[in-house]
Amino acid sequence: SRWLVRASAPNNPGVYYIFDLNERKMEPLGEIYPWLTEARLGAMRRVDYVAEDGQALFGYLTRPPGVADDARPPLVVLPHGGPEMRDSLTYDRWVQFLATRGYQVFQPNFRGSSGMGRDFVQAGHRQWGLKMQDDMTEGVDHLVAQGLVDPEQVCIVGASYGGYAALQAGATRPDLYRCAISIAGPSDLLTMLRHERSEGGQDSDRYEYWVRSIGDPPTDRAAIEAASPLRKAEDWSIPVLLIHGDEDEVVPVAQSRNMERALRRADKPVRLVELDGAGHNSWSQSEETTVMTEMEAFLREHLPVSAPVVPGPDAEGQAGAPRLQPPASAH
Repeated sequence: SRWLVRASAPNNPGVYYIFDLNERKMEPLGEIYPWLTEARLGAMRRVDYVAEDGQALFGYLTRPPGVADDARPPLVVLPHGGPEMRDSLTYDRWVQFLATRGYQVFQPNFRGSSGMGRDFVQAGHRQWGLKMQDDMTEGVDHLVAQGLVDPEQVCIVGASYGGYAALQAGATRPDLYRCAISIAGPSDLLTMLRHERSEGGQDSDRYEYWVRSIGDPPTDRAAIEAASPLRKAEDWSIPVLLIHGDEDEVVPVAQSRNMERALRRADKPVRLVELDGAGHNSWSQSEETTVMTEMEAFLREHLPVSAPVVPGPDAEGQAGAPRLQPPASAH
């Protein structure tokens, strides 16, 4: 007869309530981050656009808190992982972290994302580095055409599949992106497929899924190699930050180590940060703090903001620990 209810919004990390079913009464229990008021967080809105081939697409744009309507703050493109996942109109800790540092954040739901039907997912099959990548780029082009973004002030950040997309963007579109951050991202699709085959077996549903999604090495080897950022190291030009847990069992840390090695051999700007004992996700608070700190420092150097907006203490001037701690980021 008593429910615990959590209510949240894109610019509200959440408030807990106790709902008494018999008395039909709701009482507030506590805020997750009481000093992160809605006025201190960025406003998120949906952005609809159409790809060059006619595919209807959409994503979410979060603007920094207090930014003027005609302002064009630097943009961080933040593609989701999966790739068969999606971003939603909801509170996202990484998005708001970047927004409070003065960045606009664009989250494209490229083809291959979930939540828009099976046909939309299948439209992304074997399109790693191709149409899936173009969907992100065309989203940026749309924002530029709308007068919201300066095309000279764009970087890309992603984790897991989003990390792959960040590397592929840096390898193929240095004219658009000033820098890239890949967190636990694959860099070589051929060795990733070998890893999946060794983990699941040649005839496993797991391996069959990734062959369907990426390609079949015996018949599609050339296309798979062409879509692998590692094999474009000689052409790389923009600075890149690689972050990876050294106990990642989903995307082996060798994917980032080999990428760093290839870029260093080619004398390209790269930095690798390994998280000791960390897996692919479900990081501890200290691990996620390390990731955010590295991201902020890297972006501050390569995509500086004139006036970052960092949340201060709450109304009473107290900036202590949150009353209720949320789970670790799902990124």
